[in-house]
This record gives sequence, C-alpha cells and structure tokens, in this order.
Amino acid sequence: MNNNIPYFNELDAIHVEIEALFDGSADDLALERIMARFAPQFTLIVPSGAVLDHAALRETFARLRGARPGSQIDIRDREIVVEYPSGAVVKYREYQRDIAGNANVRRSTAVMDVDAQGKVTWRHLHETFCTE
Repeated sequence: MNNNIPYFNELDAIHVEIEALFDGSADDLALERIMARFAPQFTLIVPSGAVLDHAALRETFARLRGARPGSQIDIRDREIVVEYPSGAVVKYREYQRDIAGNANVRRSTAVMDVDAQGKVTWRHLHETFCTE
C-alpha cells in the first residue's frame, strides 16, 4: 500500500469542497465540513504574506461562498517532501479559474497530520502565486 495516498486523497477531496463553496453550489453544511479538515492551530500564509489562523480562514471561506461562479480548481504535481509517522509535508500546484475569466496558479506546501485511524488534518499551508 502506498502511504502517500491519504494525503493526495485529502488534497483532491478538500479542493472539490472548496470549489463548490466558491461556486455557490455547496450545501449548507459545506463550511463546517471544510473547517473540520483543519487543525485548531492551523495557519495559512497567503500569497501576500499575510497569516491567517483557523478563525480567519473560516471568515474568509464564509465571505467567498458563492463569490466565484463557475469556480474550478485543478491540483497538479503532487509530491511528498517528507513523510513521518504522524504526518507529511506535501507540495503541489493549484490552478484556479472561474467563469469571469479570473485565473491564478499557486505553488503550495502543506503540513498535514494523520491520526491512528488514518484521518488527515491540515496543520499549516503556505501559498505562493506563480506562472505555470
């Protein structure tokens, strides 16, 4: 069995949820499901360099709900940087676009925890805008 699969599965699953949230097609419980994927001590460094904690991330997702009709998120170039018994550091490229023609590409590095039951939780994420 490939131990990397839980991290890559989590990448795909969360981005499907976020895509629907941004698009406005997510159900009423989507924000709660998304936020449950992040550790309480989660931090995010956004491309501008600002740091968001768990509460600020929730506010950001709530504000962006339905704000990007036709949102599409494509995850590429997944790679495990390092894996250890309680988690992994993963890097990937994220391509975002919507029907208004807005598009961006981000290089992201995530620190993910995994518990004894195999549940993956996001601990830290650093995103940087880039070209393809």
